[in-house]
Amino acid sequence: MEIKPDKILFIKLGEGGKYEKDCIEKSQTLRLGYQESNHQTCISNDWTTLHTSFQQLGFNKSVSTSHTNQIRLFYTEDEKTLWITFYANKLWWCFSRPVITQLSDGSKSRPVIGKWSDEDIFGNKLLASNISGRLLKTQGFRGTICKVIERDYTLQKINRKQSKEILEVENALAKLNEKLAILIQNLQWKDFETLVDLIFRQAGWQRVSDTGKNQKTLDIELFAPVTSERSIVQIKSQSTLREYLDYKEDFAPMNDYHRFFFVVHSASNNLANYKDSGDSNIHLYLLEKITELTISSGLTEWVIKKSS
Repeated sequence: MEIKPDKILFIKLGEGGKYEKDCIEKSQTLRLGYQESNHQTCISNDWTTLHTSFQQLGFNKSVSTSHTNQIRLFYTEDEKTLWITFYANKLWWCFSRPVITQLSDGSKSRPVIGKWSDEDIFGNKLLASNISGRLLKTQGFRGTICKVIERDYTLQKINRKQSKEILEVENALAKLNEKLAILIQNLQWKDFETLVDLIFRQAGWQRVSDTGKNQKTLDIELFAPVTSERSIVQIKSQSTLREYLDYKEDFAPMNDYHRFFFVVHSASNNLANYKDSGDSNIHLYLLEKITELTISSGLTEWVIKKSS
């Protein structure tokens, strides 16, 4: 269900994030430090007295106002306010009931409705790597609670709604994938083999054998210098499920290799619909995956030139 909050607030869960793990993974709460603030004063909404108490602690009027306003937000925001934070390199969000409890260490907590979520409403992880720097910079806020300026963007991410410009780019990319897949299928065999070789080399693998030597289970042998892994790549322009399963049997006793890649651009229906058992070291790459890797490896223009 699409969320429609009245307001979005960022909260830093403790100095240096010291409350994050407990709040998000265990207690499902929001938690505020400010042990020096009087709980009863806040419950009574006596914000003038709270402001004065900060000045008595030596804070100037401006800083005292900032502290008071942040604490007031924690105590008074209703269930229609969306709270966000960043933890474990992800964006987390929740709604919360304004039921404030003072804990034994003087900090305060309020319960989350349900639980903290690190996913959009369709179940996709909200990884920080996929979030705009405009929102990520909120983490640099030097206080505890602040209003989220990038309200519309935040809701777009959580509700998985894209702007017109992003949708246009996604549509163009989908069209590129569709047309590029046709070009890849029409490549001459030797060019397709070279494309696969280039894809792996762009990913950091080093070729340690020549291609096209007609070895039964090996078209390319690769080495990963960072992890010292050795891999075999078997390349087919066309293949069937039976052929793939036969190669899996051939791969099984090859204990000197860490990974096996079976790459084919024109798979039979039974191979295209095959759901692998999840063998971690055997990878089936069909046309969709090959096209995706061609684009991400910057080899689109190479394919176009070879097809011209």
